[in-house]
This record gives sequence, C-alpha cells and structure tokens, in this order.
Amino acid sequence: MAQNQPTWLQLVYRLERAVGQHVEAFVRSDAYFDLLAQATKAQRRLLEKTESLSSEWLHLWNLPASSDVRRLREQLSRVERTLAELTKDAADATEDGAPSKPDAAQ
Repeated sequence: MAQNQPTWLQLVYRLERAVGQHVEAFVRSDAYFDLLAQATKAQRRLLEKTESLSSEWLHLWNLPASSDVRRLREQLSRVERTLAELTKDAADATEDGAPSKPDAAQ
C-alpha cells in the first residue's frame, strides 16, 4: 500500500509522524494554555485600543462610531418593547369593554 502512494504523500506522512507527537504534547501542556490565555488577553487589549482610537477619530469628524450605533440600537429596542407593551395593554383594555380613549366631553 505504501509503495502505491505518491512520493509527496509519503513525505507528508513522515513529517506528520516526526512533528505530530511533539505538537500534540505541547497543546496538552500547561504552558500552551498559559500562552493561549496571554494571547487572548493581548488580542482583547489591542481590539479595545483600536476601537477607542477609531471612535475618537470618527467623533473628531462628527461621525458616529460603532459604539454610538450600538447604543442607538439598544435604545430603539427598548422603545419598540415599550410600544408593544402599550399596544397590548390598549388591546386588552378595549377587549374588556373599557374605552381606548378617555371621552373629552365628560
């Protein structure tokens, strides 16, 4: 079977056997998980700094940053939820026989 395989595939298998055990041992070690945690923290700090810098730059030109858009979306969601609640309350009140609008003549 091995003789029927292409030469490049045989080389790949040899390389995998030579390197694979060392790589597997490393990714199961405590050092790997420590390095992974540090890399994740560094990536998060870099992202925060980049977002802060871009936000400041956009605000300098009086343009909305992603944080501004996110805040507006949250605010709009709250308004939509409130409107849905008020609509439901009005529908419930109408079903119960109560007038939906107070009569101005009374």
